[in-house]
Amino acid sequence: MSELYKILIVDDNKDNLLSLHTLIKKNFPDVHVIEANSGLTALSVLMKETVDLIILDIQMPQLDGFETAKMIRARPKMENIPIVFLTAAYKSEVFQEKGYALGAADYLTKPIDPAELTDKLRIYLRFIQQKHQQEQNELSDNSQALAKNKQIAEAFKALQSSLDTMIACTEKLEKKALYSAHNDYLPDLQIIHRESKQLQDLINNMICWCPI
Repeated sequence: MSELYKILIVDDNKDNLLSLHTLIKKNFPDVHVIEANSGLTALSVLMKETVDLIILDIQMPQLDGFETAKMIRARPKMENIPIVFLTAAYKSEVFQEKGYALGAADYLTKPIDPAELTDKLRIYLRFIQQKHQQEQNELSDNSQALAKNKQIAEAFKALQSSLDTMIACTEKLEKKALYSAHNDYLPDLQIIHRESKQLQDLINNMICWCPI
């Protein structure tokens, strides 16, 4: 993986944090690992950092993994971060269903199978990479659309300016033709004036319709 991703690992056991941290860095050296030794610390980190994946222990004092996940999911900026639960105690199907109900991407039991976790992380990071690429493409598309809209807006402004000048000139010529010996030009000037005004109204309506 060439891009730097951030994984938050949460466990109240220092040895577990060290083992998990070492395993991730060994297999994914470009991944930045952030440690949290409690659910509250994890929430504090998430308020400051943007992370791509959370590996969350369940059995923790004060705020367990389920409660932590629930609080994460309650925040709009964090609700789509993939969460992988890890547990040594809550292995039954009932707890697994509870984890998935909270939006878990996966539910793994301890002791950790290094090969299994590595394979799963590789899949998650590949998915995250695709998501990042899609977001970058959308940003690029939006930037191109904004640039194109800006060009259209500038073209409309230039056309409006030309029409304003044309209308002002025809009004002057109409007045001169009306009070001179050249009043035979008046019908043509009035046509030019009328058509210019209609074109001006059309452009004004297009500006209202188009998001420029």
